[in-house]
Amino acid sequence: MKAWKERFVLGITGMMGSGKSTAARFLEEAGAFRISADHIAKFYTSAESPIKEELVTLLGQGVLDLQGVPDRKAIAKIVFSDAKKLQALNELIHPLVRKQTRELLTSQKQGTFIAWEVPLLFESGAHLECDATLSVVTEEHLAEKRVWQRDNLDAAAYQARIAKQMPIKKKIELSDFIIENNTSPESLKQQCMGIYNKIMQYRG
Repeated sequence: MKAWKERFVLGITGMMGSGKSTAARFLEEAGAFRISADHIAKFYTSAESPIKEELVTLLGQGVLDLQGVPDRKAIAKIVFSDAKKLQALNELIHPLVRKQTRELLTSQKQGTFIAWEVPLLFESGAHLECDATLSVVTEEHLAEKRVWQRDNLDAAAYQARIAKQMPIKKKIELSDFIIENNTSPESLKQQCMGIYNKIMQYRG
């Protein structure tokens, strides 16, 4: 690993339910500046979304609830059963997310460690803007259980979503760091701290 002075961007990815968001939070607790692509993207499907009309044009009136607010579950149901609509939604939202992300990245002061959580890190090409990459991996049955507990997503829906992503084995091959999250939060935190400390050792 090379010495760095200005900013260090660690791109964080992994399969659904792997714990990548928790890993990013642990890095934030250690001192990193955290950016979540999912968190930014959710703004565009929230009550304050500036692209409601575009969402309706793209996916139909059914994506809004009775109060006229984008319904994320309805959106997910539509796009994860229609590859073309998923691509169109990504083409609408991803540039907005990337623009806001770049503004956050460039606004950070010299010497900042940035933990950038991006589910589609490699698929979107975001890894090209990173100094290093991290994949958080877990056994599939554990990941599926976590997603069910968190989002009430059944096995079929879970499989449909991960089928749209790069296989985790490929992500592992492309990553500079790997974290296995099969046991406890304490173990995950310890591994995150190890990576944080290693990267910070090279700060000039």
